[in-house]
Amino acid sequence: MQSLCCAQCRTTGAPCKNYKMANGRCRMHGGRGSGRPIESGFYTGKAVASRKKLSELNREMRDLIKQLK
Repeated sequence: MQSLCCAQCRTTGAPCKNYKMANGRCRMHGGRGSGRPIESGFYTGKAVASRKKLSELNREMRDLIKQLK
């Protein structure tokens, strides 16, 4: 037996009574989306790794400066 969507209606507050489609999404409300794939920008793996590396180098430089003083 298929499960219901159960999304809340904005006007009545009642849950949606439509069944989910084969892909698990409601035809009226969508849902279960993973979003678009991130190909470029701030949150790519490459950008995150480079920021992490820079942060690590910055921390090492601060430690070296403290040791010199």
